[in-house]
Amino acid sequence: MIEGINRAQADRAAAQAELMAVGEPAGLGEAEVYAMIDSLGNVSAALADGQPGRLAQLYRDLRLDLRFDHEKEAVDVTASPRVNNACVRGRSCSLSTRLKLPS
Repeated sequence: MIEGINRAQADRAAAQAELMAVGEPAGLGEAEVYAMIDSLGNVSAALADGQPGRLAQLYRDLRLDLRFDHEKEAVDVTASPRVNNACVRGRSCSLSTRLKLPS
């Protein structure tokens, strides 16, 4: 029984050490955010003209995902734009928000 406890404590200590070695994930820098935006092209023009083809392409580029929560009467929105830029190595980042619908 004591051997099992000792083994579990050793496993826990090893897992904690591994987590400490990994550290915090790096956040996006200002240049990476601007690169993501720039890679989408003229977003305001796509939204302003309202052409279904341009909007569909923008939504694909944003990897836009909308999920309606009926009980909360809200839409969860996630965008995961992918940057095609050598400077940021094609990094992707998901951005999420919740839109509360009027009653």
